[in-house]
Amino acid sequence: MFPRNCWYVAAMAHEVTQALFPRTLLNDPVLLFRREDGSAAAIENRCSHRRVSLHLGKRVGDHVQCGYHGLEFDGTGQCVRIPNQERIPPKACIKGYPLVERDGFLWIWMGEKSLAAQTPVPDFSAVCNSPAYVGRRSDALRVEAPYTYNLENVMDLSHVSYAHQQTVGTQDVAETRPRTTVQAHGVEVHREWERTDAAPVFKRLFGWDMVKRTQTIRFWPGANIQLDISSQPVGNTDPAQVRNIRVVGPCTPETEGTHLKFSTMYRDFALDDANITERLADAFLVTLHEDKVLMENQWRNVRADGPGAPMVDIAVDHAPLATRRMLRKMADAEQPS
Repeated sequence: MFPRNCWYVAAMAHEVTQALFPRTLLNDPVLLFRREDGSAAAIENRCSHRRVSLHLGKRVGDHVQCGYHGLEFDGTGQCVRIPNQERIPPKACIKGYPLVERDGFLWIWMGEKSLAAQTPVPDFSAVCNSPAYVGRRSDALRVEAPYTYNLENVMDLSHVSYAHQQTVGTQDVAETRPRTTVQAHGVEVHREWERTDAAPVFKRLFGWDMVKRTQTIRFWPGANIQLDISSQPVGNTDPAQVRNIRVVGPCTPETEGTHLKFSTMYRDFALDDANITERLADAFLVTLHEDKVLMENQWRNVRADGPGAPMVDIAVDHAPLATRRMLRKMADAEQPS
């Protein structure tokens, strides 16, 4: 259940070098690499001759040479050389995928190629490429659970009150009914408090006890999430005391039962303090792994218990269910009639 006519993150930009980098995306075997000029390419990770994985071969200039019989392919999937054969049959070509590098991500288009140019690449530049924000960029986190589990996990943050009590969780999150807005191309969830407990990580960093706080989560297809959190001491009148944190969190289906999570936390305060950068990033990594444990346990149980096992929806599931419906509608619309 994943639509293909969307931009997805294939990798963090720093993950891909001139070395051959294989990755499974939306069930497709994909090979990523950089040409000699530094530009990135994505092609099918299969040789058209005998279906051997191309990452077992090597780069020859800007081409990938199959490690079995030496066929070579460029960054668009065009077969450019067959040893001892001048004519290259059209069927020797393999898939090439549109790829755009932006905001520290490599965005890939896995669907109908003609639609790629018509569809804007997700734009996180206001956070990722802004001098107003800093953060330690993350590597991909592989999770053995469907990508929709990750979207549900973030769109319903009531779980932080129980799963992340040492980092970002406070009891008021679970006890506060969010305002959910469902639009044609996205879902938004918002909570706010005039007076509530500061998150544990803020208590440790700043000694804050009670704060004024807001929390806004936005989802838009394919699988993009941005979480905005603001905190300030109760009664604060100094704009410099407002702390804004933004989590950029796209994810990408790997298979029906696994996904890759690309999440990074940014902040707009103490920009030159490397110690705070590391402490916040480490705390954030703890929360990511806590969520990984829960999502993987959920998926194991769902498979073990079978399709007839009951699963009850509750009020906070409004946004997760709307997100699932949106993705299913998009995937269904792509199926041939």
